[in-house]
Amino acid sequence: MGVPKFFRYTSERYPCLNELVKQYQIPDFDNMYLDMNGIIHNCSHPDDSNPHFRITEEKIFKDIFHYLSVLFQIIKPKKLFFMAIDGVAPRAKMNQQRGRRFRSAREAEELEAQAKAKGEVLPTEKRFDSNCITPGTVFMARLHEQLKYFVKMKITQDPLWSKVKVILSGHETPGEGEHKIMDYIRWARSQPDYDPNTRHCLYGLDADLIMLGMCTHEPHFALLREEVKFGKTTQRATSPEETNFYLLHLSLLREYLEQEFISIKENLPFKYDIEKIVDDWVLMGFLVGNDFIPNLPNMHISNDALPLLYKTYMTVLPTLDGYINEAGDLNLARFEVFMQELAKIDKEKFQDTYADLKYFEMKTGRRPNANERKDYKPNNDDTFNVNIDDIKANKPDDELQALINATQEMFMDDVAVDDDDEYEETSDEEATIEMEFILHKKDYYMNKLDYSKVTDEVLADQAEGYVRAIQWNLFYYYKGCPSWCWYYPHHYAPYISDIKGFKDLKIEFELGDPFKPFEQLLAVLPAASKHLLPTPFHDLMTDEDSPIVHYYPIHFETDLNGKKNDWEAVVLIPFIDEVNLLSAMSPCYQRLTEEELKRNMHGPMLVYNWSSTPVGTAQAPDFFPPISCHAIEQAVFRTELEVSEENLKRGMLPNAQRDLLFPRIPYDAPLEVSDATKKMQGQSIRPAFAQ
Repeated sequence: MGVPKFFRYTSERYPCLNELVKQYQIPDFDNMYLDMNGIIHNCSHPDDSNPHFRITEEKIFKDIFHYLSVLFQIIKPKKLFFMAIDGVAPRAKMNQQRGRRFRSAREAEELEAQAKAKGEVLPTEKRFDSNCITPGTVFMARLHEQLKYFVKMKITQDPLWSKVKVILSGHETPGEGEHKIMDYIRWARSQPDYDPNTRHCLYGLDADLIMLGMCTHEPHFALLREEVKFGKTTQRATSPEETNFYLLHLSLLREYLEQEFISIKENLPFKYDIEKIVDDWVLMGFLVGNDFIPNLPNMHISNDALPLLYKTYMTVLPTLDGYINEAGDLNLARFEVFMQELAKIDKEKFQDTYADLKYFEMKTGRRPNANERKDYKPNNDDTFNVNIDDIKANKPDDELQALINATQEMFMDDVAVDDDDEYEETSDEEATIEMEFILHKKDYYMNKLDYSKVTDEVLADQAEGYVRAIQWNLFYYYKGCPSWCWYYPHHYAPYISDIKGFKDLKIEFELGDPFKPFEQLLAVLPAASKHLLPTPFHDLMTDEDSPIVHYYPIHFETDLNGKKNDWEAVVLIPFIDEVNLLSAMSPCYQRLTEEELKRNMHGPMLVYNWSSTPVGTAQAPDFFPPISCHAIEQAVFRTELEVSEENLKRGMLPNAQRDLLFPRIPYDAPLEVSDATKKMQGQSIRPAFAQ
């Protein structure tokens, strides 16, 4: 999923980015990478809204093979074809995976129940449970064997495939698909014979692929994806023949970003560098939330969060002594200045809420109670009643004192005070608004994050936890996974105005080891999908005496939390405790079969090259005939692609020819510019290659 709505926003703000793919008009690419999970999902359950839909495994595998063949034929890579399937994810991703799988299982059950209530007769075959597209399941093991056969068959029979190196990084290899691709690119860039003008094409559906591609600082990088029709529902075609494909040229996005931030170019007290501007742009994208960290309150793309972030950045950067994101390392002092400026949005957004409170009070003669503040429904035993007269008389209760002290600095910063004049006492109305703001945030921490009391320590912990999460994200995008066991332990982020005092924070991560496949399955699956796990683990999810049964609620709540679509809602289920999970699983392993134990192991990625002489017979597990194979298979483990800190190549490489145009690059891109883009700088934006 990546960053919800980010792709749509970027495409609409920079309207020339996406080029419709037309036959014989494709630029030349050396390397092509596939983030495979989108293909697997689309070929196995293309219509989740239809409870009657059924599909066979043979049909799924044939459709996947066909999709891969079409994508290869579109791009025709010259050197490398890399297929990456999600392996075991970092713990930080599992919380999002867990919420998504719980929700999809419930939605499928509700659709079937609604159909039966209408008198519809459903097929007797079991529906395809999309939760099986998770490492360690029988389905993924069978798919992996089929893909090995498919690669050998294509290299043997297709001349275009025989000319390239093919890499299959399957579900057995730990790591998310797109990040395994990034690991490979970082490794390739560290090699002494790497060509800095390599032309890359990355296929995938996640919006964060835009950010990942920009993080590489490769000058010639494009994204390939299907056309997505935006509206009340997002629609995709189910077969490649019915699909329009688009290329998004990241070199053009870099030029757009130069125009986005052009106004600060002459105002910086240090050297202007578009590559470092790009790094800061990636950092700002994290603040609207992604798969690893929730969005900040009031930071929604649909409510113009990104323009606000960009405006704040252009205000703050000229006052700093350098860039905020230093190629993956967060400069805490500069980031704190940025967050303090951004914090003004908290007070501004609250003005709307305060106006609603005053309107309610005027109409009813009373303040709204907790249930009437729909965003803040209490879920703890503590009640909270405050007399506003006591607040204005400087008589806050003990629980409020910490919040008052914590917000005092921010409040004083918002009041202009001349050095020669004494500070004038704030009016009753301003004091009332300030205290209402404190109440508003206290409600949030108590009712969203389940704190019974909000103290200085709580606020400091929230700030440190969020900043640590930002740094984990930067390491993950720029250097590789910094910790397999770290995760953000809250469903919600703190208020921006409370993220402060962290410039001296020491941030370190323990790398740890990735989960085994069955450990991840038990961590992310709901009880409704227990059949995807070996039988010895089933009771852990359903037996009332199980030490971890509380992690698998049948009924759970979701919270839109300012979003508009159900799929964006926060799924309010408990976080898995790793120690409890592994302890509960331990006695079950002795009852596993040899085949099950094999499925619970990590494995290498597989590298294939063409051989002029046959190397044996390639057998398909099912459905397909054996072939005389001309593909040499080599196993490469993920540790072989690790790049040490000192060998990591950051930024654009010295010999990269950024302005070099390759054959069939579209020089005649459309010049129409949307009104939104014109407003961006008060002028139209014309791509450099079209000038």
